[in-house]
Amino acid sequence: MSSNCSRYQGKTALITGGAAGFGRATVHRLVDEGLETVLIVDRDLEGATVEYEKVKQRGGNAHVIVCDVSDPASVAKMGDEAATKTDRLDVLVNSAGIGGGGAGRLEGDFESTWDDVMNINLRGTLLAAKAVLPLMKEHGGAIVNISSDGAFRGRPGALVYDASKAGVVQATKSMACDLVKYGIRVNNVAPGWAATEFHFAKAPDSEARKKELLEMESDTCIMRRLARPEEIAAGIAYLASDDASFVTGTTLFIDGGRVGLDTRRT
Repeated sequence: MSSNCSRYQGKTALITGGAAGFGRATVHRLVDEGLETVLIVDRDLEGATVEYEKVKQRGGNAHVIVCDVSDPASVAKMGDEAATKTDRLDVLVNSAGIGGGGAGRLEGDFESTWDDVMNINLRGTLLAAKAVLPLMKEHGGAIVNISSDGAFRGRPGALVYDASKAGVVQATKSMACDLVKYGIRVNNVAPGWAATEFHFAKAPDSEARKKELLEMESDTCIMRRLARPEEIAAGIAYLASDDASFVTGTTLFIDGGRVGLDTRRT
């Protein structure tokens, strides 16, 4: 999915988790919309380099910054390095994140994943915003965080992950209040179940599993299918653009009608 519009001409964006999933799809989307420069931030150097080459093939300008958002020192270094690549940042997309594995129940071993999940999904989101804020304060811009439909639903076995994403939702509101004085809007995207590497990369045949996910019918949402990463990126592109100039502190659900709706067939 691509766009012929030019909402991002002359703009610079930094995308954490830019080597895969929603982050990668957003890199492609913004470049296709005329983004002048993208800073691809990821702990996976090889994957980020692949995306760097794709951006160049699309006619865009890119830089790769290796960063582990769970490590405060690494994030601070990322901010310093970003400042050597650009003197202005218009868009930050916090897409770096992990799942909670199977340790997500109160009567289980939820503590074993707590630090990793919270440090990446929640604290990492805040640290990344703090690190690049000096590049955004003078001219304003937009920050888009990624939570999950799980932040709004009760689900068995997802205690840690859903708590981390609920934290992102509330942090987005507080960030919006704190940063409005700089002309910075802060919003949040809540994806539903999507066909990303998180769900197929570790399968014995990852391509076959990906195809299965893209073609399967799901009874968990009104649309009866899984989201494509490109569909999530389209929502991110809207929130980060001037088209959303009066939108801040809010959550955009891109879940096919999964949250708070009766998905049963009638």
